[in-house]
Amino acid sequence: MNNNLQFNIRLLLDEEVREIQYNQEQRTLCATLKIERLLSRSRSIYNLPDIEFRKSYRMNKATLERIIVELTPFLKINRRSDGISVESKVSSAVRFLAQGAYQRGVGKETNIGLSQPSVSRVLNEVIDCINLHLLHKYIKFPTSPAEKQKIKNWFRTRFHIPGVIGVIDGSQIGIFPPSTNHNQYPEFVYVNRKGFHSINTQLIVDHTYRILNVNAKFPGSTHDSHIWKMSLVRNHLSNTYRRDHEWLLGDSGYPLEPWLLTPFNNPGDGSPESRFNVKFTSARSVVERAIGMLKVLHNICIDNFDAVGEDEEYDEPYNANDLIHFPAGNALHTEGNNNRSEIMDYINRVQ
Repeated sequence: MNNNLQFNIRLLLDEEVREIQYNQEQRTLCATLKIERLLSRSRSIYNLPDIEFRKSYRMNKATLERIIVELTPFLKINRRSDGISVESKVSSAVRFLAQGAYQRGVGKETNIGLSQPSVSRVLNEVIDCINLHLLHKYIKFPTSPAEKQKIKNWFRTRFHIPGVIGVIDGSQIGIFPPSTNHNQYPEFVYVNRKGFHSINTQLIVDHTYRILNVNAKFPGSTHDSHIWKMSLVRNHLSNTYRRDHEWLLGDSGYPLEPWLLTPFNNPGDGSPESRFNVKFTSARSVVERAIGMLKVLHNICIDNFDAVGEDEEYDEPYNANDLIHFPAGNALHTEGNNNRSEIMDYINRVQ
């Protein structure tokens, strides 16, 4: 009995020793992980100087933090100690989108701590989350009378052009060459007039450079006028025009319509048409500046008072060599021309 008792005591002692050792190992592991997390935090993107941060992310730290907070409820949180945090997922995706390539410091970035394969894995997750949960929240075409009146007042006060609720233009967004075996959109239709593969993206903005509507469904070779013709916004404005009598401003690549005004072609120097075009071009510059400012989560940046200065380079104006001469005899053109002529007369009266 004594031998058995001694044996059992030794077993209990050994078990207690093993438990103590295990607990010590766990404490050591936790301390190691805590140190690693602290070291990771010490390399945090938020420790970058402000100028370097903006150069890398094209936004300030407060804006990125806001985006992280907004996406956190919708992104998968990896509970593993070595998992990728939501902060790392969002910051790596935003930096990739801001830089446009892995080679500019996203993959294996010391401040983010993710390899290029890891960035590739989280990129689609974050972009899908943005499209699903943020896109419709921040990009809205104005529908309420108060929203539209604020825009119309600004254009009328500053440029003497009444009835304007937005400015429209297209921008070529470069892409990698797509597969050549697509039946509807083969590879060559993505090559634009400048010779690179792109999506011709239609943008409508207001006076604050806020994007009101975006259409990125068409390949680079598609003309702006065709995208407009297929646009849901055009359908909406055609239905509300008789009631609201309001319009967009577009360049000569668009047809003159009751709800879409364009400049006069080749007006004489000093003529009323020429003076109209001067005001018109100045008013349209908001969309060109917006395209130049275009960046990741553009409207969130504006909400966060994080828009770049107006002197940043923006897209070149519409190329006159690509001008399409739209028929002048149809009813839409005639009514649009009447609207334009009334505004021209108004501008010449108030100047």
